[in-house]
Amino acid sequence: MSQTEHVWNQKAADWAERADDMWTNGSRKTVLPFLRKMITGGRLLDLGCGDGAACRLLTPDFQTVGLDVSDEMIRIAREKSPEQTFIVGTGEALPFGDYAFDVVLAVNSLEWSTRPVQVLQEIERVAPLVVISLLGPTAAPRQLAYRRLYGEEVAMGNTMMPWELLQLAKERGWTLLDEAVIQKEGAVMTGHRLLDQAHAFSCLFAFQTTAVRER
Repeated sequence: MSQTEHVWNQKAADWAERADDMWTNGSRKTVLPFLRKMITGGRLLDLGCGDGAACRLLTPDFQTVGLDVSDEMIRIAREKSPEQTFIVGTGEALPFGDYAFDVVLAVNSLEWSTRPVQVLQEIERVAPLVVISLLGPTAAPRQLAYRRLYGEEVAMGNTMMPWELLQLAKERGWTLLDEAVIQKEGAVMTGHRLLDQAHAFSCLFAFQTTAVRER
């Protein structure tokens, strides 16, 4: 079992208790309205679905599938929403055919991969549209990456910055459709893109992937 799986199996019960409020009132409350500006329905993959809160909130407008590396998270998601589809898996090897979805939603999940470029390749293989929320530089969960400095295996697989995601997307030929910043408490927006990203809790990006041009 990887460190990421272990951490999220341990956190699953606590996360599930807080998830609904997080999506409706907390740090993720702006994510689904941002998504709905891009697309109002269709086949959606929630990559890193946790207890399935987003999938439940998006039903019935979207036909959702949730995927998570933690089998305990998936067990809870299935228990909460037995009528929906939840799968244990990783973003590096999505168990779906080409163009299986209209959109991928990846909220604070890309950071947990040690092969983020491979995850982006898989995303563009399965959908023409993706909405990604990436943690800001000072977001507390990034502390889980610290021990990498000692050469140890860590739960958070990479420390990708928002500007790095934008650069990777550009190099892959993706088109940036929209972006937004979810500010940390007490932060003040400056209007300067990099400064606002630097003290954000997370940054939202919507991309058209190359899939739409290759179909």
